[in-house]
Amino acid sequence: MELAPEKFKQFFPLPVTVITTRDGRGVANAAPYSCVMPILRPYPLIALASALPRHTLQNIRETGQFVVNVIGRPSFRDAMRTARPYPPDVDELERVGLETVPSKRVSPPRIAAAIGWVEATLEREVTDERYALLVGRILCSEINDRYLEDGRLKELPLTLLAPHFRMLGDVLADREELESELTL
Repeated sequence: MELAPEKFKQFFPLPVTVITTRDGRGVANAAPYSCVMPILRPYPLIALASALPRHTLQNIRETGQFVVNVIGRPSFRDAMRTARPYPPDVDELERVGLETVPSKRVSPPRIAAAIGWVEATLEREVTDERYALLVGRILCSEINDRYLEDGRLKELPLTLLAPHFRMLGDVLADREELESELTL
């Protein structure tokens, strides 16, 4: 079945992340982002796409720093509440009650319940009248110890994230269905 070019997302699932930033005055910001990807192994680079204008984009331009928080259970619903249109001077993390922990190499906080974090600094931006593509240099990446047992993930990354992938705004897969297929 051929699709219109913009409909490829129907079969191209994207994990949900929340990007945390700080503005120049130190006010924290958080927003869900699905268009995040690594850039070619082994380079320590990560890319994200942002619509114009967004507080997250403005903050990254202003400070050059951001954290990609990989979201799954149990913080998914609370993290998605950061998507509401808060004014720029509101700390969304505090407003929605998400616990944070300090980052190791950048100023923006980490979401404590995230599966993992990628701390980065802005290396390059490509801008068009509708969007910006940002390339960040990864300074630190870490898996949350809450999800580890004996130095290994307690669950497969796919089940940790499921059903928290975006596919044109719909849930891609039911967690129970995936787990039953993995045990067959």
